[in-house]
Amino acid sequence: MTTAVLDAGRRFHILYPTRARLHRHRANLIQTLRTAEAFAGLGYDVELVMAPAKGEVAVDRRLAELGIRALPGLRFDPLLHSGLKLWPYLLARWRRLRRADAVYVRSVDLSVRLARLRVPHVLEVHEVETTLARAGRLADVIAWQRAGLIRTLLPISQGAADRLLAAGADPARVRVAPSGVAVEDFAGLAIPDADRLADPAVVHVGSLGPTRGLAVFQALAAAGVARLILVGPVEGDAGGLDGALRQDTVPHRDVPDWYGRGDIAVMPYQPGLATAESFSPIKLFEALAAGRPVIASDMPVIREVVEHERTALLVRPDDIAGWVAAVRRIRDDPELGLRLARAGRELARRYGWRERAIGIAAACGWPALAEVAR
Repeated sequence: MTTAVLDAGRRFHILYPTRARLHRHRANLIQTLRTAEAFAGLGYDVELVMAPAKGEVAVDRRLAELGIRALPGLRFDPLLHSGLKLWPYLLARWRRLRRADAVYVRSVDLSVRLARLRVPHVLEVHEVETTLARAGRLADVIAWQRAGLIRTLLPISQGAADRLLAAGADPARVRVAPSGVAVEDFAGLAIPDADRLADPAVVHVGSLGPTRGLAVFQALAAAGVARLILVGPVEGDAGGLDGALRQDTVPHRDVPDWYGRGDIAVMPYQPGLATAESFSPIKLFEALAAGRPVIASDMPVIREVVEHERTALLVRPDDIAGWVAAVRRIRDDPELGLRLARAGRELARRYGWRERAIGIAAACGWPALAEVAR
């Protein structure tokens, strides 16, 4: 990390505009808030600018529901509302954008417009095919990165990074920055003991549907290999899940409690998921941090994080019988489950939001701060 000298008494200012909105229940909101919080925790002056929430939202209470402890630089700008084009915001706030020490975005639309206005910035890339390649933007983004207008590209998976590099991105300014986890929020959960794993409850936190493995949970219910705890909305035909403990979307701060009620975390992502080639699911890191043995889809982006039979069990997404067999395997061999849980929890420590922020700051060449070195 560089050690650039700032004006006396002035902290390095990161301006982070986003169209994320506080009332929504989406992973991108969690990641945006946690990333800004982690930057602030390192000592940077972070200004997170969001579109206004829909309806009456008590900001402090909503942040608490999301598990956010401190976000002093949060403010709202009506010009970021999704009903408006981005140009009004950019033209009205151009001077502020130019004055920031760093502009950080995760929106390709915003990045494209910043580049056209010649505003240097950092772009966090969540997937390449739909938002860049198919939209005809990939070549421009690569050209802007090579020209220095996009100072650093931060793909959230190696798969996305490989696609950017193959398209000609400057590898010196590409860094993989996977999603993260608030490890401390899960520290109080005990790893399930052998008795619990011998009579397990399978837990899934997040939405379910055809591309997120709904059929797998229906098969687990039919096989009777474990009790089911499903937290989140179910899209499609939910037949066969009558015996499951079902809970609608919960405040994110309650996620550790729900993992605590379960014993095995099952994450059967399917190739039909729009972001299957490049995503980095927060719930995977949370399940690992919770000390639950993880059974997940055998997909390249998942293999970037976990290793089969060492930190998780991996199953071919469409092998329904294989998912049932994997749950049965842990049930019949609790020691295997314990080994996976312990190794997974240790792995999760590498993916804390603070660790992620330190890596991003280093990749972007931001000045080292006292807090970073601790």
